[in-house]
Amino acid sequence: MNEYVKEFKGYYIKPDKQHPRHYTVVTVGKGGKIPDKLSGMFTSTTLAMSEISVYLESKKDKEDNGKQSDSGGSK
Repeated sequence: MNEYVKEFKGYYIKPDKQHPRHYTVVTVGKGGKIPDKLSGMFTSTTLAMSEISVYLESKKDKEDNGKQSDSGGSK
C-alpha cells in the first residue's frame, strides 16, 4: 500500500478513489468482509479509527455476553 494508507486494528484506512478527501475502511489481507458500520466514507482518519474502535468494542461485548449465557445453563 502507499504512504496515504493507515493501518489500524486489522483494518486499512485509505483515501477513496473518487473522493480523495474522504476515507474508506478495508480489511488487511484479502477476502475480509467489511461490517455495515464501517462500509461508508469518513471525513478523516481519526473518525474512521474511532468507528473501528467502537465497532470492535461492541463486537467484543457481544462475544462476552454470549459466553456468559452459555456458561449459565441449568444443571
